[in-house]
Amino acid sequence: MRENVREVSSLETMRCSVLHSSAASRCCGSSYGRSGRRSSRSVFVRFHRQRVAASSFESSSSSSSSSSVDVDGAAQTTTTERRKEEESKGLTGETLQKLKQDLTEDLSHLFDDRGIDPKLYAENVVFTDPLSKYESFSGYNFNIQMLKNVFKPIYTMHSIEKTNDFEITTRWTMKMYLPSFPFLWNPELTFTGRSIMEMDQRFPHECVKHVDTWDSIENQTYLSPEAVQEVLKQVFNFTKTPENLKTPKYVTLRRYRDFEVREYEKFFVAETTVNSNTGSAKMEDSEAGQAFNRLAGYIFGKNEQNEKMEMTTPVFSNKNQKMQFVVEEISNSIKPVDGSVAVKDRERFLVAVASFSGIANKEITDETEKKLREAMKREESINDGVEFLPRRGDEFVELAQYNDPFTNPLQRRNEVLIALENIRDDFIALV
Repeated sequence: MRENVREVSSLETMRCSVLHSSAASRCCGSSYGRSGRRSSRSVFVRFHRQRVAASSFESSSSSSSSSSVDVDGAAQTTTTERRKEEESKGLTGETLQKLKQDLTEDLSHLFDDRGIDPKLYAENVVFTDPLSKYESFSGYNFNIQMLKNVFKPIYTMHSIEKTNDFEITTRWTMKMYLPSFPFLWNPELTFTGRSIMEMDQRFPHECVKHVDTWDSIENQTYLSPEAVQEVLKQVFNFTKTPENLKTPKYVTLRRYRDFEVREYEKFFVAETTVNSNTGSAKMEDSEAGQAFNRLAGYIFGKNEQNEKMEMTTPVFSNKNQKMQFVVEEISNSIKPVDGSVAVKDRERFLVAVASFSGIANKEITDETEKKLREAMKREESINDGVEFLPRRGDEFVELAQYNDPFTNPLQRRNEVLIALENIRDDFIALV
């Protein structure tokens, strides 16, 4: 009996030693990967079976030998049950928080020189999006490097949440640039969407499947004709934003097929009233032109400090007949000479935006607003749990014009903005 107990004790000591060695190699970034861990376990299992078989053969008629095997079997049963219980709970507690922290940190280096950490992804990880598909980490990383070198992407993560037992979902924005057409136009491509990352149930820190979806298309399957059309539409967008002119900073949170949702940072404006009863925001209209000249006079030196300021873009005008120039924060202390001009700040705000080219007269502007509201309703019907909450009032519908009157109408960038209270999304938070 004592000899059998010593055998069991020795066996358990060896088992702990093997498991400890495997865990240590994993934490130290061992190059063996998952196959290495499986190999270690296989060696131990074979040794264990041989030891048990030998012990049973040598003492088959002994009740003490039977007791030894029962102890080991009970330990295995307990371990298996514990593993099943943990897996049934999915990602929870410290494991979940650590995984979210690791993924957030890792994805922040998606397109820089550091790159992603291979230890967070299985060797046979499956990656799909509407335009690409890979079934290995090497292919997955190749796609990242290709995007990095060709399109110079800027990736921004907005949120990361657990959405199933072993599933993590991130929401992101990615901007890409094509510097290969500097003399024709400068295409800027913007995509928003979700990354659904399925984690290995045995090794929850490893992603085994990564599926990207875009907000701007319905057909997400590889290879999506909608996705091809979306890329071409953005590449061949010939509207121009004036170079070397400052614009308010914003983040595109959602880009849908016909509009996008932006969050603007705080900025400052010089404001005046158009004093028109026609509701027209066309810059060629006399009263709108007069309002424009009053604001231009302020930034070009008609202020108490006689200080000239740099021109900015866009010019905002709303249905409440207010016109605004974007100005620097320092302008908050520079008082206008003209009493009809006031300097004020615009706090951080959320808007739905639809773009169009050409001359921004009242008819086109009103039609764009109508289509924008219809597009929001359409997206609500397509995406369960999503609801846009527009703010009510004429002051919350604006026209933004980016170009001077001498710009070719086909290249003019015009936008209709509708302020939003928020967006409800039952699936994952907006920000």
